[in-house]
Amino acid sequence: MRPAVALRWVLRELRGAGRRLLLFVLCLSVGVAAVTAVSGLASGVDGALRGRARELLAADVAVEARRPLPAALETASRGLRVQRTDVLETTTVVAVPPREGAPGPSRLAEVKVVGPGYPWYGTVRVSPPRGLQGLLGPERAVVAPELLTGLKLRLGERLRVGGAEFEVAGTVLEEPDRRSVSLSLAPRVFLSPEGLARARLLALGSRVTHRALFRLPEGSGPVSATRLAAALKRAAGPLYEVETYVEAQPAVREGLRRAERFLGLVALLSLLVGGVGVSQTVRAWLAGRLDAIAVLRSLGFSGGEAVGLHLVQVAVLAAAGCAVGALCGIGVQALAPLVLGDLLPAGALRLWQPAAVGRGVGLGLAVSALFCLGPLAAVRRVPPVRVLRRDAEPLPAPRGTGALTLATMLGGVVVVAWVQGTSWRLAGAFVAVVLAASLALAGAARVLVWGAVRLPLTRARLTVRQGLLALARPGAGTLGAMVALGLGVLVVFTMTVVQDQLARGLERDLPGSSPTAFLADVQPDQVEGLRGLLAREGARDVRTVPFVVARLRSVDGRTVEDLAKEKAKEGRDSWALAREQRLSFQAALPASNRLVAGRWWWGEPGDEVSVEEEFARGMGARIGSHLEFDVQGVPVSLRVTSLRHVEWRTFDINFFLLVEPGRLEQAPHVFVATALFPRGAEQRIQDQVVAVYPNVTAVRVGEVLEKVAGVIRRIGLAVRVLGGFTAAAGLAILAGAIGAAAARRGREVALLKTLGMTRGGVVAAYAVEYGVLGMVAGLLGGAFGTLLSWVVLTRFLDLGFTLPLGTLLAAVLAGTLLTVASGLAASVPALAMRPMEVLRSE
Repeated sequence: MRPAVALRWVLRELRGAGRRLLLFVLCLSVGVAAVTAVSGLASGVDGALRGRARELLAADVAVEARRPLPAALETASRGLRVQRTDVLETTTVVAVPPREGAPGPSRLAEVKVVGPGYPWYGTVRVSPPRGLQGLLGPERAVVAPELLTGLKLRLGERLRVGGAEFEVAGTVLEEPDRRSVSLSLAPRVFLSPEGLARARLLALGSRVTHRALFRLPEGSGPVSATRLAAALKRAAGPLYEVETYVEAQPAVREGLRRAERFLGLVALLSLLVGGVGVSQTVRAWLAGRLDAIAVLRSLGFSGGEAVGLHLVQVAVLAAAGCAVGALCGIGVQALAPLVLGDLLPAGALRLWQPAAVGRGVGLGLAVSALFCLGPLAAVRRVPPVRVLRRDAEPLPAPRGTGALTLATMLGGVVVVAWVQGTSWRLAGAFVAVVLAASLALAGAARVLVWGAVRLPLTRARLTVRQGLLALARPGAGTLGAMVALGLGVLVVFTMTVVQDQLARGLERDLPGSSPTAFLADVQPDQVEGLRGLLAREGARDVRTVPFVVARLRSVDGRTVEDLAKEKAKEGRDSWALAREQRLSFQAALPASNRLVAGRWWWGEPGDEVSVEEEFARGMGARIGSHLEFDVQGVPVSLRVTSLRHVEWRTFDINFFLLVEPGRLEQAPHVFVATALFPRGAEQRIQDQVVAVYPNVTAVRVGEVLEKVAGVIRRIGLAVRVLGGFTAAAGLAILAGAIGAAAARRGREVALLKTLGMTRGGVVAAYAVEYGVLGMVAGLLGGAFGTLLSWVVLTRFLDLGFTLPLGTLLAAVLAGTLLTVASGLAASVPALAMRPMEVLRSE
């Protein structure tokens, strides 16, 4: 057959397909829209990071660590004609100076100290617009606008930072190298190096991040940046993080890739559900075209040619569905800022993303091809004799053909999942979970159909009896609709429960004795005074614990530099080696700790250390290992005699390293304190503490949890929106099943009306049918979602789990109502048919 003839025949067939094949487009477009939206947003964020790489780093090369930067950096960069400026970040509590003898309001703040030249790239937008360096000075600071609002300050007024007061000279509106605005726990305060010296913020035990920013000569490219980074890495050693603008925020981009994989698989689920709808629609369409296919075979078409004609028709419909889905995906991207807000970096929203559109269209075409294999294969087996004998059914498939088709489809789904998740293991796990849930839902659908025809319904109302029996009618689509709707409810329900219990679980699971505030950087001569102040203000359960700041030198004779190099070669993180170590000395095992190996303080006193089990694994230490530390220039050797499991969620004072008393008491040390503030008095007590002890940093647990919970809620909402696409695909499948049986349903409605049932009675019977289907799908999806939520929360996140009965009831109710509404909407043409029209056609 010539291509022109085939195309003309396909177009003629499509004109007569009508509303039935429109559902084919709808099922496919929903999934393509979800895939396109996720891929487009991820590509947009990645492109924004790459396009503004120098601005986001504020340099060509940066060196960062939680320890002072080595002098060797200056030597390594000498002669390379580079410029350098240093940035220091720490956290403290700032306050309004006392007024009329009463302490002013205070607030936790992130202090950023910038040297001359900062930033090398990008702009710090400030108000008034005099430039950051023009506003800063030894006695002037620039702050975030929200800090002024929170403290009720105005420009020109005084702000107390550490041990000094500063004039608020301006506000910072935009900062190029701010890594994450949404996850920041506190507003910014900018100081100059001279201002930092006045504030006296840096003391023993202070948590400080040091960064050196390097700028290459004008016109230097990626090769020069990579060469400079290599020289700095050699000079600094493996314990310092060296990053170039070429890498474009590797940590942020790795997190983005993980999020894209997860969200991409959630979006793929809606596409696979849409594939089920495509398969059902094509199967129903071909079932109504058996006579036409037999005519084609009688006119000389071979089985392969008949399959080819219908394959072209399916391809045209799939292309239309993918095009509609891609346009909808672009529209979803435009609405993303309403859900994600400032989680998206500037410049991330680029609606036209050819790669994202290509991914969505490509996966849509692949899924439609996979799910149409079975129905299209049946075209080949339609006998020409059906033209003469209407009861001649398609020939049975050869033995093994069905298994081969199923294996091909499953293999193709795994490949599609790999494309979306970029991991064979992840793709296999995803397909296994989806297949298990689908089989369970399909089994439930079979049981529902079996029970509908066997229940004793003789005394039930006619509408109830008719609605239940309709679940088992030929072409009812109960199986496909149950699987699709159940999967949609499962995704939405799981993410709702996980997000809700994760956002509230930490705070809800806190014991009543858990502290409400941490007070850090408490000097030894301030401990008694601080305890007295807190007692006078009504704080309870005040606890102070000393610790010594140290550097790890070696583990079992191997230097941390060598260990870090080894971990880098293996692709493992060396954070346990590179961090600033805090060694606390305590006689008794803390209540939130549990020994998992070894014994607690035994043998001769003085050289034992207990290590948290995960931290020990990161260090490469075990029972009997010897750890050597540098404590303010003095070498200290300790022997690991026990490993501990720590319940971090109690928010008690806990340390990775606990040293036996008697060894470190004479070393310079500081204290960390916890206290339980009276409800409603948190801010007042914090103001009092900062007014008397400006170096003490108070962190209120509630504020931290609320900040994290807010981000979790927004991310959870985004995932639930994607899960909604899966539910929408399920509703489209239900509508498709109803539309495919429109003629049969029309005759059924006419018969019921002829027998005396009113239109309202028919609607009630349909509502029972769709309501039972939606209720069971919602119940099963919620049940599987509850199980999956329990696994995620208890096994992966180590949190408590509360049976979400209210959420489960809402899922069942929502599934029922949406299914009834969708089913009745799709049944309108059948309900509108008049009995006389049907009887005349017969």
